[in-house]
Amino acid sequence: MQALYRNKTQKRVTALNRELPPRNEQFVLDFGQLQSQFADQEQLRAVAESVLISLVIQCSSHAPHAEFLLFAICSLSSIGYINWDTFLPSLLSSVSSTEISASQGNQPSGAVSSANLTQSGLLPSSAAVASTSNFHSSNPASPLPTVHGIGSPVQSAAEPSSSAALSPMKSSDINGTSQQSIAKVNLLTRDSAASSLRQICCKIILSGLDSSLKPGTHAEVFHHMLNWLIYWDQKLHGVDEFDSAKYWKPDKALIEWLHSCLDVIWLLVENDKCRIPFYELLRSGLQFLENIPDDEALFTLILEIHRRRDMMAMHMQMLDQHLHCPTFGTPRLLPQATANSSGEAVTNMRYSPITYPSVLGEPLHGEDLAASIQKGSLDWERALRILKHALCNTPSPDWWRRVLLVAPCHRLHAQAPTPGAVFTSEMVCEAAIERIVELLKLTNSEINCWQEWLIFSDIFFFLVKSGCVDFVEFVDKLVLRLQEGDQQILRTNHVTWLLAQIIRVELVMNALNTDSRKVETTRKILSFHKEEKSSDPNNPQSILLDFISSCQNLRIWTLNTATREYLNNEQLQKGKQIDEWWRQVNKGERMMDYMNLDDRSIGMFWVVSYTMAQPACETVMHWLTSAGVTELLPGPNLQSNERLMVMREVSPLPISLLSGFSTNLCLKLAFQMEESMFSGQAVPSIAVVETYCRLMLISPHSLFRSLLTHLTSRNPTTLTKPGNTILVFEILNYRFLSLYRYQGKSKTLMYDVTKMISTLKGKRGDHRIFRLAENLCMNLILSLRDFFYVKREGKGPTEFTETLNRITIVTLAIIIKTCGIGEFDQLLYLQTMLEQILATSQHTWSEKTLRYFPSILRDALSGRMDKRGLAIQAWQQVHEMVPLRTNYLKL
Repeated sequence: MQALYRNKTQKRVTALNRELPPRNEQFVLDFGQLQSQFADQEQLRAVAESVLISLVIQCSSHAPHAEFLLFAICSLSSIGYINWDTFLPSLLSSVSSTEISASQGNQPSGAVSSANLTQSGLLPSSAAVASTSNFHSSNPASPLPTVHGIGSPVQSAAEPSSSAALSPMKSSDINGTSQQSIAKVNLLTRDSAASSLRQICCKIILSGLDSSLKPGTHAEVFHHMLNWLIYWDQKLHGVDEFDSAKYWKPDKALIEWLHSCLDVIWLLVENDKCRIPFYELLRSGLQFLENIPDDEALFTLILEIHRRRDMMAMHMQMLDQHLHCPTFGTPRLLPQATANSSGEAVTNMRYSPITYPSVLGEPLHGEDLAASIQKGSLDWERALRILKHALCNTPSPDWWRRVLLVAPCHRLHAQAPTPGAVFTSEMVCEAAIERIVELLKLTNSEINCWQEWLIFSDIFFFLVKSGCVDFVEFVDKLVLRLQEGDQQILRTNHVTWLLAQIIRVELVMNALNTDSRKVETTRKILSFHKEEKSSDPNNPQSILLDFISSCQNLRIWTLNTATREYLNNEQLQKGKQIDEWWRQVNKGERMMDYMNLDDRSIGMFWVVSYTMAQPACETVMHWLTSAGVTELLPGPNLQSNERLMVMREVSPLPISLLSGFSTNLCLKLAFQMEESMFSGQAVPSIAVVETYCRLMLISPHSLFRSLLTHLTSRNPTTLTKPGNTILVFEILNYRFLSLYRYQGKSKTLMYDVTKMISTLKGKRGDHRIFRLAENLCMNLILSLRDFFYVKREGKGPTEFTETLNRITIVTLAIIIKTCGIGEFDQLLYLQTMLEQILATSQHTWSEKTLRYFPSILRDALSGRMDKRGLAIQAWQQVHEMVPLRTNYLKL
């Protein structure tokens, strides 16, 4: 046993007697001593960065050395001797050069020992070695050789490497091994070394990201990380004879640097920091990797990229539809004049919301485009998104007229096609039904959306009246849609109320009277009735919805005798309650005080507006045109039983009351109030005028009419009376200006008013009318946001005043600088437009003002002769005669 033990002790390998390296903390002290040897601290920083990059490349595969280098870099960074904005790009550039040289099989440059190459498995970066040698040559007194004595020293070239000592390889063994086996070993060794190098680089970058880096540094790091991820399976060695599936499997080292690389990318695209926008990942193509490693972390990033791409695609689709709605109007215009769905001539029409190429590639328009879109296709879904967006955001009737096709059952054969109309009645029906379902769901969730119902009913009335909805088809589809699903969507009478709003439209009445499916359609309309159960029975809306089925039954009773047998007798009998209430409130001589109605009275009057619109209209007009309401009030210095009789002036009807009126009553009221204001002998009261304005503003789709054109068509002599003209201009200036902007009628109104201004220029007695008209035109011109013609006919000088000419030039300058000139025809017309304006304008612009004008206007306006002095003299000469004539009359 003793001999055996002695033999074992003799065979024991004796370790080399070496000193332990100093602790990492010693590095900071040694570097402090090194600082005194450099007069230029910036040079020390550059030398330190270069040496550290060289050491990182050489020692990345040696774990203790790599840990020490990380500590050294962080320590130098904390004392300001690492500039991350220069260090990280240099490090990544050196790593790339090293990997390229290793893949090409280059020989070492001589600055790195063969032992270190054997240890790392990679050739050093030629750039890093060159930079190190440059520091030696440029600075002979440089203490660079002493750097290797700081901290954990690099192994000397004179000492045998540990791998060589522990694993000696004899020449006879090498000769006995095939060349293929050597190549395989070299490939695996270099791949392992590359993984180690990338791993330490990622750790260094993660440390650097804690500092405030420049955007360019972030971009360069991001670019390198993406390249590493995208080409993760690319061999550093150009050997093709090996089976890649066998010799290139994701090992532990590769997975580690992949995860570190992903950590860097997640930090770069972090939402709170905004170092790199996430859409750069969408553009990178990382999600299209052909060979994705079996790694959950990388797969998570790819899934997030796909999710963000889908989200961006959805937003782009929404943006595409926004571009064609009035709040996001596109300035692209069609040059030709066309007719819209109502038969009116439309000039400068916008392009259609959807463009669709034909077989030959040219864009289709109008019916050709609508016919080519199949139901269920992507373009069909796109059209529905646009319509749903429009129904929620209430574009103007002008937008609807431009894009909607009249339903085939309502189309006149002589009607010309509309190039911009691309939405069929089938699309409109489906979008309207989806909006109804959406509102029903909101109502069922006890969200107060009565205002949304009012807005939608106004648009829906306009769509039905314009003939863009086939009413019979709409009712059929609505019944089918409300029957879908397990949940009962229809729980209230909102749909019945909506149909009661349009039941007096001529097209609907024809469908219920003459259509072959009138009986079936009537039965389906009646099927929407639900017993209203409200938590607040005295609420005006609840009262209206409770009685609306009775109103509908009474209306259908008068329409067609063939459908009376399907009516609900209980609802018909309920109509007697409406008549009884109406008789009670109209008893005696006292008028109904519309300013002091309780909630129940408001709700019942709304109900009356659906059953007896004409009597309701007469009582409202009687109230508005009356002198007021007499009241007995206690006063000072009066006995306790004495009262003072006062007359309270009539006030306009509140919008809260007007909003519940049926559309039929609103139309009758508008007509009667126009008669009272412009055809009556008495001066209209403020109550009548303000109620009329409120009525028009709350129903912009169903009630709007161009006031000047409408009044002239009813009675050509209406605007010849100064009182009527002043009232019209006051309404347009102070109440309807925003309404005309919303309707897209600003240009039309401007042309009409300028014609009136031209007739008022020479009249001295119409000064107030002239100023109101000029002020209206100023506001209209300043509100324009796209190119316009100063004259509707396009020929001859403008009919503008001097002030309007100046306003037009300023507006034109703003439009050109902000929106530009969108069409070539507009550019050709610009010179003619300036000539038309300047032909009647005496104004000049100073050089200081012209500096802010676009060059095309600046060239046309510069050099004009200042004639303001002559104009002032002419004005003075005219007005000097006025006092003389006055004095002569006194004599």
